[in-house]
Amino acid sequence: MRAIYLMARREYLSYVATWGFWLSLLSIPFFMMIGGAIPILAESSQPTRYYAVLDETGLGLGQAIEREFQEGQKDEVIAAFSALAATMGRSEAMDSVERAIRAEPGLEGLPEALEAFGAPVDISADQFRSRFIQVDPPAGNVDALRPYLLGEQTVRMDGEDHPLFAAIVFRSGGQYGVEIDYWSTNLTSSDLKNRARRAARNHLRSEAFEAAGISEQVLAEVNAINPVLQEWTPERGRESAEVSISDRIPFAVGIGATIMLWIMIFSITNMLLTAMIEEKGNKILETLLATARYHEILIGKLAGLAAVSATFILVWGGLASSGLFAAQSFAAAADLPLAEILAAIWDPGLIIPAIGYFVVGYLMYGTIYLAIGSLCDTLQEAQSLMSPIIMVMMVPFIVIMVTLESPDSTFLQIASWVPLWTPFLMMARLQSDPGMVEIIGTTIVMVVTAVTVIFLASYVFRQGSMGRANASSIKRLLSFGKSRSA
Repeated sequence: MRAIYLMARREYLSYVATWGFWLSLLSIPFFMMIGGAIPILAESSQPTRYYAVLDETGLGLGQAIEREFQEGQKDEVIAAFSALAATMGRSEAMDSVERAIRAEPGLEGLPEALEAFGAPVDISADQFRSRFIQVDPPAGNVDALRPYLLGEQTVRMDGEDHPLFAAIVFRSGGQYGVEIDYWSTNLTSSDLKNRARRAARNHLRSEAFEAAGISEQVLAEVNAINPVLQEWTPERGRESAEVSISDRIPFAVGIGATIMLWIMIFSITNMLLTAMIEEKGNKILETLLATARYHEILIGKLAGLAAVSATFILVWGGLASSGLFAAQSFAAAADLPLAEILAAIWDPGLIIPAIGYFVVGYLMYGTIYLAIGSLCDTLQEAQSLMSPIIMVMMVPFIVIMVTLESPDSTFLQIASWVPLWTPFLMMARLQSDPGMVEIIGTTIVMVVTAVTVIFLASYVFRQGSMGRANASSIKRLLSFGKSRSA
């Protein structure tokens, strides 16, 4: 037992006693936050683009594009209010908010909407400014506009020179009376193109309705019809049956826990592999075998790296708790049900299975990687043997992404019975309440498989660590199997 303790202590300190370990430990949450912020930063840092409209139809379609952008801004503001209403339990205020926004041109109705919402929120008109600004065309035809579109000349607005991003030409003709030509060197951005098409379409539809005797007021009233949908769950009484963010949090937490489980197992087992190859190449393993039995080395290494993973969890858990504590003031101001959210995150029905699945998954994959490391003298040899294992570990990710909205699908249920995938797939499915028979059955199959894998991997580790087998042995075994089948 002392030899196991010393081996585990040695493995643990060989990682946590280095500054690189703590740097990588703290950098992972940091880069995860950066990854989450990148889409927001990319969207908010989009440059302002200037475009010109040549309307040869005389229908005022340039103004129609501006109205289309204004309506888009209103839709974005209403969507922001709706998201806040869902988290703050203020869905009943959305009708008044939408009426206030729609009643005024542009975003002039935002102050009334904030008052109607009835809770302090950080929403301002600057957050929804348009990235496209219409300028007077510097020339009367496309040929004359070409130097501006190519960046050879600039348009002047508010005393500053700006490149012309695009030119939109509305021409008379075609099946519906209007054709659109879009000129720009940018071949990927589609927002302005879509706005121009919608502006012309809405204008033509309005004319068609007017010709049919349907007024703009009636059309606006019809378009404003939007029934309110409320979600209810039959698992609770009528008074508390409305579905809230605390009901959805467990599903997100389950997926997040699955991802963290995969990252932890993959990271720690790779540490085991590289350390094993390094010790074997530097003859350290021979020294260890002279002072301890092979099974003591195996168990000590697994225990030491398990302690490293526990350090990961404790540090990340501490950072998460600090973040939640810091967010309490915001949650109170925004009327968020923080207590319910925390209860969903720290639900024993989620935490206890997560620990169990991590332990079993870690033991399965950890012993496999140790066995591979004992057979290989170089990382190149290990990589050739690791590739099938990595592919096996990638499959649960693909399955979860494909069946994200249907955790009770038959395919996912069948895949959950594959022991090497069970820790990940069942972790993601726990919040969808799979049957107890399925939970117990998959767990039994997983544990039996884990015991078998540990036994076989221990045997391979013994042979590899004592020099009786190597990577070439696996290749010869596969070649022998092929020759026998031939």
